[in-house]
Amino acid sequence: MKKCIGILFTLAVVSLAGCMPGKLFVEHDYSYEGHFKNYESFNFLECEFVDSTLLCSDIQDAIRHQMEARGYRVANRNPNLLISYNIFRSDLRFRGYQQPVIKDWVVREDDDATYKRIDYNLDEGTLMISLIDAETYQVIWKGYASKMMRNPNFKNNYFKGIVRSIFDQYPLMATNR
Repeated sequence: MKKCIGILFTLAVVSLAGCMPGKLFVEHDYSYEGHFKNYESFNFLECEFVDSTLLCSDIQDAIRHQMEARGYRVANRNPNLLISYNIFRSDLRFRGYQQPVIKDWVVREDDDATYKRIDYNLDEGTLMISLIDAETYQVIWKGYASKMMRNPNFKNNYFKGIVRSIFDQYPLMATNR
């Protein structure tokens, strides 16, 4: 009897998984102008979502958690990095770049590295997170996940896993001074 219940449960899970939307697409790009070895603090630019402050706090909490796990600290005065994020609710044509793995590039800082352009057609519901050098106001890293908002009735902490997937592309740790 327990075996039959286990089989029925497994079949139900597999059936439900077939009804789920396509797999989340996650990618990132970075600037060769970034001074990744010098960053240790961050803060957020003002949230621009007019339809939900809960949305802002959920995304900011998830990003804060990922940054702090990498050793960065929140700084209200003179942060090294400013963080911006946006959700694109429509399909999006986006230019990305094929680049060396960021961790490898930071170690070598190859001055001859070039950008190889890749054009993406991102589906509705793309979350884009940008890390901006606070001194130069240049975007130094951008991570994005597409195909995330298939269900408009998302629950609290919906973004926690998505933000983690994006930050899995950013393996760098803060500098310890």
